Amino acid sequence: MELSTSSVPDNRRVRRSRKPEYVPDDPLLTAAEAAAERGQALSTFWRDVAAGRVPPAYYVSPRCPRWRRSEIRTALEACRAPAKVMA
Repeated sequence: MELSTSSVPDNRRVRRSRKPEYVPDDPLLTAAEAAAERGQALSTFWRDVAAGRVPPAYYVSPRCPRWRRSEIRTALEACRAPAKVMA
């Protein structure tokens, strides 16, 4: 007696990844995403926010701070030390 695989119905649903149709050029980042963008731990990122080394957040709702990617990158460039010129 042979078992046929065609007798088993394939009832699995195909999952589609939800990709937005439009991705902005300058997205709003969460604190974790902004910290990763800067190459920092989350606690260090919040320390820099408190010290003013990172621009203030946009609050899309009372407990949802967000930062623009361009502002995070600009602040990171401003914090980097200029290259030393050997004379």
